[in-house]
Amino acid sequence: MKSAVFKPPLVALAASLLAGSAYAGPFIFAGTDADDHGSATATANQEGWLFMQKALENLATSSSLTSTNKVVVSLGSESSALDAATSAFQKSNLPGLGWTFQSVPTLTGASFTSALGVAGIVMLDSGVNVGGGLTSAEETVLTANASALNSFVGGGGGLFSQAGEYGWLSALVPGLATNDTSDTGLALTASGTAAFPGLTNADLSAGPWHLNFQNVGSIPVLATGVGSSSGLNVIIGSSGGSITNPNPTVAAIPEPETFALMLGGLALLGAIARRRTLR
Repeated sequence: MKSAVFKPPLVALAASLLAGSAYAGPFIFAGTDADDHGSATATANQEGWLFMQKALENLATSSSLTSTNKVVVSLGSESSALDAATSAFQKSNLPGLGWTFQSVPTLTGASFTSALGVAGIVMLDSGVNVGGGLTSAEETVLTANASALNSFVGGGGGLFSQAGEYGWLSALVPGLATNDTSDTGLALTASGTAAFPGLTNADLSAGPWHLNFQNVGSIPVLATGVGSSSGLNVIIGSSGGSITNPNPTVAAIPEPETFALMLGGLALLGAIARRRTLR
């Protein structure tokens, strides 16, 4: 009887360790077109491109990113949009962490499926707001494959998206609305300052932004509008979960060595329980 009382907590603990690794993929959604309002020196990104760099670094180092594919894939970007995405990656800390960058300049159903097969992080540009951004036809491809994008995030991939039509997001989460807005000036929240160390409000306010989010639920707000747009949610992000079921408090995935120690501890507890039962 004693072992019957003792075992369930062990089972529950083991299950919780396994559950922590499921459905873990961070994402950042922005109403900005930072790819159209930034630049770079020989060594550093500036303003909007710096925000893009910080977003990639946030996703790549998130404890909830479980994808083993260290590949950032830019979907549908060409010319100026691709320049921004490439610079954001190259001047980030990702190359030093073993990440590589791939571009899918023309987005079709087939190229989308292939991209998700190799990506650890997906980047979506700001569409018509930047030269070479996603076209209406490519936005339609995203909407048609919204569930696959959700599965990618839920399975451990990271996603960074900027102001486009966001039709694919509305297809997934009807309650999470995007509203067309045109204003300048953004302010990082406490969560945003923690998510993007070294980024300033001035960096985010280098150009206009175009969308805000309503009914974000438990997704943390990373930056809001200022002045007449004060309180509008312009940049949001989740540290884990899926797009349809975000979970900002998802547990960190234990390293293999840590997990082995946990299993060893469970075995020891089990042995103690058996000894108590035999007494």
